[in-house]
Amino acid sequence: MNSIAPCYLSRRAHRHLLRPSCCAGISSPRASDAAAASPKCPERRHPISSCPPHDDCHASPSATSRPLQHHSLSTNRRYHASRRLPSDSLLGHSPMARSVPTTSQQARGGVPSNNNKGSVWGTDSNTAGGGVWAQQSSKREKLSELLTDLNAEGVDTATKGMETLDEAASSEEKLDLELADGLKIMASYVDDGNAAILDLGGTSTSQASATEGTGQLFQLLKSSCTVDEWDRQNYETTMKEAICLLSADLPSSDAKRPAGSLDTSNSLCYIREFVEEGTDAIKDDEPSKSTIADRRTMEQLNDVVSDAFTSSAVLYRTLLLREAAQTLLDNWDTLTTVTSGDIDRAAIEQIGMPPQRSTVKSNAIQKVFEAYGAGSSQDWVQAWWGLIDDDGDGLIDETEMNSCIELALAPVHRALEEVVALSLEVCPARTIGLGKGAKTPWFMGGDDMSSLDSSASNNPSAASNLSSNKLSWRSRRAELKTRALLLKTFRATLARHFRDQVETPHRLRCLYAWAEKGHQNNKIDSIHVDASEDWGAASSIVGKKRYVELEPKISYMEFRKEQGRHFPHLDKMGEEIAMSFKEDLWVLQGKQRQNKELKRQCFYFLLGVSIVDLGIGMV
Repeated sequence: MNSIAPCYLSRRAHRHLLRPSCCAGISSPRASDAAAASPKCPERRHPISSCPPHDDCHASPSATSRPLQHHSLSTNRRYHASRRLPSDSLLGHSPMARSVPTTSQQARGGVPSNNNKGSVWGTDSNTAGGGVWAQQSSKREKLSELLTDLNAEGVDTATKGMETLDEAASSEEKLDLELADGLKIMASYVDDGNAAILDLGGTSTSQASATEGTGQLFQLLKSSCTVDEWDRQNYETTMKEAICLLSADLPSSDAKRPAGSLDTSNSLCYIREFVEEGTDAIKDDEPSKSTIADRRTMEQLNDVVSDAFTSSAVLYRTLLLREAAQTLLDNWDTLTTVTSGDIDRAAIEQIGMPPQRSTVKSNAIQKVFEAYGAGSSQDWVQAWWGLIDDDGDGLIDETEMNSCIELALAPVHRALEEVVALSLEVCPARTIGLGKGAKTPWFMGGDDMSSLDSSASNNPSAASNLSSNKLSWRSRRAELKTRALLLKTFRATLARHFRDQVETPHRLRCLYAWAEKGHQNNKIDSIHVDASEDWGAASSIVGKKRYVELEPKISYMEFRKEQGRHFPHLDKMGEEIAMSFKEDLWVLQGKQRQNKELKRQCFYFLLGVSIVDLGIGMV
């Protein structure tokens, strides 16, 4: 793997190299000034590596030619709580209802009064209180409460907002927040379509050399796609073989691995070091006070983190492929079930249609794997859309649209859960898991650089370099308890974020209703079909008919037009989950601080009451 010269330092390089004696009298320009001085690179760059040179952007000098960059000890990260979208205020509004008239409209006479004939405005769960209800979030309310508590203690929360909660965390709690940060950076990088492990032709690239199963998978799909359609037996056999090929080259989760195990050869061991935005450099005329050894250490740290980031992104891509195969294997019935609308449309044309198809298109399945191997979040949704659209006209029903989004999210949920579980197994969650008297390594906030001398740490894809220390029962229990709490919190985030906090079912219902659908002129088609299946053979004699209303179908471009405005969360699935995970950690840590303060106040209250009671008894 060819490493790219990194353009800013590792998180731990700042803490190790920058001491007060080294940084005294040195100031750095503001990030906004630096951003205004040089234009942005037109292409997305590696988050922890330098961008390629372009004609309209200034490439940073190489590590050997540029002066040493001094950075402040405070982390300046572009990380904020999930922003409230304009469409959030529309949640709860009935998309099929008329808009609530304003006072000006009533004054102009544009709205019929109650005395006129026609529809009259009523009050129900949607139109009460102005026709909309604001999105309620207990998480946001709790975060606001925590910020209020910090503000009451004299902490300035207006400058950094939610990031103030990072500074309020203890050194051990910051390890959990840095884990969420690293997960967010990696997921966002893949969501944008980077770290592709195959080219446009569907063959494995050199970047995926660490996972040979990826190349074998696409060779299998290419040979199997000679048949246009797969039956269930061929479909399940291919998916099971794909899962086996991808699992062979992936690190497996070992529940029996002892607590406190440290595997420096695994790239996820350095996930807490992934930082998207580097701090700014000092001016060229400012003197450099670091030694040559410090410079070499900084470059070495950057090389290790850059290689680990690339390997972690490729690992995440491979996990997405495996979980996509597992999702396909588990949802045969969802992909082949014919909607009631298609059955009724076929009945009008007097065409018999079974309730479930017997085959699926092989080329559509291959496009799903290609999307997860090299595409972005938008490509994942579009690939599932094409797989569900069996007739190939680009139109699907509302129920099929909902299934498409659920299927596109399922591999992301499973892959991220596997990434978090592996990262907690290869690196302790707390420094106490390193053992009594052990030095804290640089990738966990310490100053120990001994792991840099290991060849395995410089090559994260090398053979395993697992080390485990014997822990006391108390330390082992604390480590396992912390690991279990983090996994439980992340699984709760997966279960709640898109379903409850983003309110995916409601957003999809609004998207379908608001989209300008060309099918059936965006109108409900009322038809009568033969009701023989409901009334028996006698209905054919008396001519019994059944009244049916057919909803119009929606195309992907029509869906995409509304989704980009009201449901942009689908364009950054992994990043959304990681950001929600950090918010859950903020809430968890804030509750612990509040409980600790409550116990302290109760203790002093009981102590004061006891002293007063003792004094009264002595009188």
